[in-house]
Amino acid sequence: MNDPHQPWERLTRAARQVSDPRDASAPYGFATRVVAQALAARSMARSGALFEQFALRGLFAAGALSLAAAAFGFSAIIEERAYTELYGDTVAEVLAES
Repeated sequence: MNDPHQPWERLTRAARQVSDPRDASAPYGFATRVVAQALAARSMARSGALFEQFALRGLFAAGALSLAAAAFGFSAIIEERAYTELYGDTVAEVLAES
């Protein structure tokens, strides 16, 4: 009877004997390319941060304007409601005018 581990041992022995003929060094200009890409990414990050800063300022300005518009609209609604409640009541109109 054959040993079940025999094929595995043959494969591992053959794998140990194989060598990699490829060169393990980096290609010419690789370091220069990496540094150039890193500097380009950093400059892009700065412009992105600048855009984010202006976007946040715009968001805060839009929020402040929205709150101001809602406050003025709410005060106009309150004044209109008070006017319509007094409209038609002669005594209330005379007292409001004096």
